[in-house]
Amino acid sequence: MEKQNVKQPFFQKFSENPKPYMNPYTAGVIVGFILFLSFILIGKGLGASGAITRSVLTFISLFVPDHAAAAPYYQKYLGSTTHSLYDWLVFMFIGSAVGGFVSGMMNRRMKVEIFKGEQISNKKRLYLAFLGGFITFIGARLAEGCTSGHGLTGGAMLGVAGWIFLMGVFASGFITAFFIRKTWISKE
Repeated sequence: MEKQNVKQPFFQKFSENPKPYMNPYTAGVIVGFILFLSFILIGKGLGASGAITRSVLTFISLFVPDHAAAAPYYQKYLGSTTHSLYDWLVFMFIGSAVGGFVSGMMNRRMKVEIFKGEQISNKKRLYLAFLGGFITFIGARLAEGCTSGHGLTGGAMLGVAGWIFLMGVFASGFITAFFIRKTWISKE
């Protein structure tokens, strides 16, 4: 696997001598504890796709207000008396992004890199990554929840939809890996 770093002066001091990653089992326990706390403190589980949906619909309502007002689906998010971005999911999403940035700086992992195999160009790798992200976003909207919402929260609550979602994620991951694995395997 080829790893290309594109270091920038600002990030350079935050990318040298990175600290080791956290033990995955410890990280899993911490995520479970955070999920437990979110149920206790907020009364809801974790999720991120709702924040993105609210952001996109707020953007649409700013530039095409007549369309946003006429669409019943949009009113689910835009029709309340409070601003559509004033929602706990939006704050959790912002906090996750800021927390990831701070963690990257503290652990000296701030660098721009493209992970790819030898048999694929940077352009094609980025294209496929964005295409996969877009398909995942559409799937999250169709399923009315994302990996954290259905997988973490639904699985923790022993919800049938959450477990079916998790099985679907793993199955589609294995199937997709079968077709794209050649781009990651070296020519040797």
